[in-house]
Amino acid sequence: MWKCYLVVILSVLQCVTCRTVKRCSTNGLEEPTQELQVSIIVSPVAIDNISRHLILSWDNVSPSNGGWVGLFDKEPSANSVSLALFKVQPQISSGWETTGFYEKAVASNELGFTKKCLNFWAAYISADNSTVIASSCLQTEPTWMADMQTALSPLMLRQIFLVGSHDSGSYEEYNPSTSENLVTKYTITQEDDILSQLIYGVRYLDIRAAYYPSTNETWWVNHGVMKIHPMKLILDDVKTFLENTNEIVILDFHEFPAGFGSGLDIHTKLVEYLKEEIGEFAASPSLTWNARTGDIWSSGKRLIVSYNNNDAVAQSDMLWPAVSQQWGNVQTLEDLYSYLSQVMASPPGSKAWSAMVELTPTTMQVITDELGGLRRMAAMVNQNVTAWYRGTWGKTVNIVSADFFRDTGLVEAAISWNHFRSQQLACK
Repeated sequence: MWKCYLVVILSVLQCVTCRTVKRCSTNGLEEPTQELQVSIIVSPVAIDNISRHLILSWDNVSPSNGGWVGLFDKEPSANSVSLALFKVQPQISSGWETTGFYEKAVASNELGFTKKCLNFWAAYISADNSTVIASSCLQTEPTWMADMQTALSPLMLRQIFLVGSHDSGSYEEYNPSTSENLVTKYTITQEDDILSQLIYGVRYLDIRAAYYPSTNETWWVNHGVMKIHPMKLILDDVKTFLENTNEIVILDFHEFPAGFGSGLDIHTKLVEYLKEEIGEFAASPSLTWNARTGDIWSSGKRLIVSYNNNDAVAQSDMLWPAVSQQWGNVQTLEDLYSYLSQVMASPPGSKAWSAMVELTPTTMQVITDELGGLRRMAAMVNQNVTAWYRGTWGKTVNIVSADFFRDTGLVEAAISWNHFRSQQLACK
């Protein structure tokens, strides 16, 4: 319950935004109005050995009106409100409630590349049950950038709100027989594979590359020293997504935790491998982070390959400078908010940057399992992070990267704020 109260306090401080309305004035575009919003997020925490439990989220309701929020398995209408799977009457203006229902995992090759609803809807219903005041569905967002291409084209990529996944390659579907051991609890950061992450709306992938020359697969994606998936699996998913959409993706090779040593030799080998695998999709770094998004689309190359080694970048015609990750290395929600407040007050300058919005356990906290694992740590912060970036932080942030990102409403917040940013530019 304390999380709900913190969201309310911070929402009041930051003015939660849900939809943007274009209203140019003599001083430019007015701030978005506060509108009632309901949505569904997917919890990473397993209950009774089942993950993907659904949580209803609402913002800007008036508890005194007597309306209620419901979960449905078909699009709700005035004639179907009695068919709600779950109901809650909000006692606070912004909050969330676990429903007891869960989604079944859908394989990435079955999600498709057209936006669609995934069998669950949320709705805010009037007290007399006569009116669906607001509704939304649990949905995919495979084409949200292309859908806004005209609006986004005048903006630089570093001027757009993008959603990222932290440690993107450290994914694994929850399995009660393996996911509760200490190593897995503090290694896995995402529920969905790379293709699914992209289809759900992620456009920034945080990759940790590792080199194992004595194994059948030389290149791996790690979390620290732990091998997670072969690199080729990740690259194939990225290629599949790019081949089937007109989206722009940032693939950021940000850490090199195993096999690289101190020289450039292994980096050179990795870059050669990347060029062979994804070079045909890679946008030229000569565009720079100052290029308009429309210029990236016009180039016909929509993959930004950024790399956190300046020497490797300097000698490559494919690599972009690394995204600047703003990482607090904190263990509490309060400290995360304090750190991100400082970042948002003075954001990085002339290149792409990401607010890293996850908690980081200390070694002793891992050994003692004090925080219950990365799934529970994500659940401690993600709804609050959503409130912060639905609020005024969403006006200026570039990338927000979360653990178990589907436990947030960041994709819809990004779409909403990007509409505002494009309209703001048009008002100048």
